[in-house]
Amino acid sequence: MCERSYFRTVVKACKDDVRKHFTSGDVFLPPPAGSVVSSRSGPACVHYSFDFAQQVHYPHNPFQPGPMYFKTARKCAIFGVCCEGIPRQVNYLIDEAFNTGKGANTVISLLHHFLGHHSLGEAEVKLHADNCSGQNKNNMVLAWRVMVGLHDTITMSFMLVGHTKFSPDWCFGLLKQKYRKSYVSCLQDIVDVVNQSADVNTAQLVGSQEGEVLVPMYDWASYLGEYFRKVPQMKSYHHFTFSHRTPGEVELKL
Repeated sequence: MCERSYFRTVVKACKDDVRKHFTSGDVFLPPPAGSVVSSRSGPACVHYSFDFAQQVHYPHNPFQPGPMYFKTARKCAIFGVCCEGIPRQVNYLIDEAFNTGKGANTVISLLHHFLGHHSLGEAEVKLHADNCSGQNKNNMVLAWRVMVGLHDTITMSFMLVGHTKFSPDWCFGLLKQKYRKSYVSCLQDIVDVVNQSADVNTAQLVGSQEGEVLVPMYDWASYLGEYFRKVPQMKSYHHFTFSHRTPGEVELKL
């Protein structure tokens, strides 16, 4: 089965599971955005996709007649995690004051926060990401989440190079359409743009305008690196499965 067919099959199966769990009578009632669902109280299995979008700049004026007053605009990175079963995407807005790059520690810190604050309380998680090894192929924190009992099973899959268009890109497109038509003067304006772009999009600040850290970043690679061994030829594999039945081990598939 090709990777695209596998992606569609997994998304459909998990979407059916989510719909069944949150449907009362004939009405689909998913938890509201921002609500915390206790672990293992949700659907048996949920699928999430995540990726970075191209950063946006502010201040932004859609009718800017000439050069901007500022020599360089302020940057805001966007990291999206999409739950296709609802559907809903949480967009992490990372102001340049809180930006720690796009490395593995940043990705897994944001993903760890999402699973703790925006997930549906599932026991089994299936994840998809693009094939950027520097950002995504550091799965120690997923193994750690299974070992400490936060999930029963986590499967991490990667799209093939050149075939990485998937759910987050749809939500990013809606977001960018709204951004191009909006006046943006500050970070809160970007939050408003995201929330107003579509029902599927919701914003999550990594840090506030006042300098408060809302989503902490951890050096997972250094801390967990003492307890896990690196997988040989990791870039050649596309599927990684961590199970509570075999703690500390990973099942690999090409």
